[in-house]
Amino acid sequence: MKLFVVAAFALVCAWLGHYLLSDVVAQWFFYDSRFDAYWEAKSDSAVQDFQMYVTNHNLSTQEALTDTLWNKQNPNIILFTEPAFLYEEKKSSSAFDDEEEYEVIYCSDGFIYATSYLPGNAYFFWWDIVGILFGILLFLGIVMPFNAYTVHRINKLYQQVLFSAQSGRNKSIEIGGIDEIAKLGNEIEAMRISLLSLLENEEEMRRENEHIVASLSHDLRTPLTKLTGYLEILIHKKNLTEAEHEIYLAKTAEKAHQMKVLIDTLFQKFVTDTGNKSEYPQEVIDGGQFLNQILYEECSELEEDGFLVKQLPMFCSGYACRLHIGDMRRVFDNIFSNLRKYAEPEVPIVITERQQHNQICIIIENHKRKHTAKNVSHKIGLMTVQTLVEQNGGFVHMEQNATKFSIQIFLPIFTLYDDSE
Repeated sequence: MKLFVVAAFALVCAWLGHYLLSDVVAQWFFYDSRFDAYWEAKSDSAVQDFQMYVTNHNLSTQEALTDTLWNKQNPNIILFTEPAFLYEEKKSSSAFDDEEEYEVIYCSDGFIYATSYLPGNAYFFWWDIVGILFGILLFLGIVMPFNAYTVHRINKLYQQVLFSAQSGRNKSIEIGGIDEIAKLGNEIEAMRISLLSLLENEEEMRRENEHIVASLSHDLRTPLTKLTGYLEILIHKKNLTEAEHEIYLAKTAEKAHQMKVLIDTLFQKFVTDTGNKSEYPQEVIDGGQFLNQILYEECSELEEDGFLVKQLPMFCSGYACRLHIGDMRRVFDNIFSNLRKYAEPEVPIVITERQQHNQICIIIENHKRKHTAKNVSHKIGLMTVQTLVEQNGGFVHMEQNATKFSIQIFLPIFTLYDDSE
């Protein structure tokens, strides 16, 4: 539409330029008073030449009035001829102009009058050509800059798209205006933003998947190590009582089930792709009883491995937590696995609890082992702990220096029982 409007405007300007130059300016040029003497001399010369032509050809008045051969031989001369009686009537009328001076042309049977030499088609032809050329230049002078501007905007859009692609699609695309090119630029910019968002989401999913694989693989080692230890006890220790045998079998089954849950989670995440992050939903449990049980189990195993644990805190019952039990077991498995790697066995591990507002805090502190160079840490376990606690509505705070390490786990709680009951 814009191109059509510009072309129509250019066409009108071209016609107007042609008209002004070939008609208005040409008429003003040829009929300017400065050329009166020139046209008068040309008129006298033309009349005399015509008189010679009539005399030489012995033309009658009628032949002189109607003959066109002389006009064909002189196409650049416009000569007006009139019969004598018409000129006399015109001269006697009130419409006669004194400036209209006619010369007498003598013919074989009488005379006529002739006058007014005017520029003919030969003079106006070149002005008309110049007017046409001027009109064409006007048309091109309006349409071509508009087309050049349009091509420039398209090339600018192309350069921006190319530069954005070469710079990792981080360069925004900005094209001003409200026409189709601007709309195209806006659509490309929207596509660029959408593509960047998609790539960021894919990158985030890739990092998340890598983190999940790393954390699950890391977490599998803890129950696998314990499972191997329990099986070795069952195989090599023949003097176990029946009760101890049952206890180790139960622990073996528990760790095998824990490994199954982790493997199922891994399979569910990357094969079935159901989108669930855990096999079981979060459950409302008595937070105090759950923490007492899991800390007792972990500390008992820790003491069996030769570590010292200060007196365990007793969490009060009656406060509920909405937690994923499997996630919480993985949290404490990772923490106590790190204690086995980096804690000083001869210095007691301190576990305390603190309750504030609607949160319960578990604090675990230990002295670092002096020589831990062989235990290369990738921080996967601690990152897993932080991620799992945050997924369950809590948060983790860690502090450490050259000799000590402390981790605080905050979990949300709410009152499970009414005090009035």
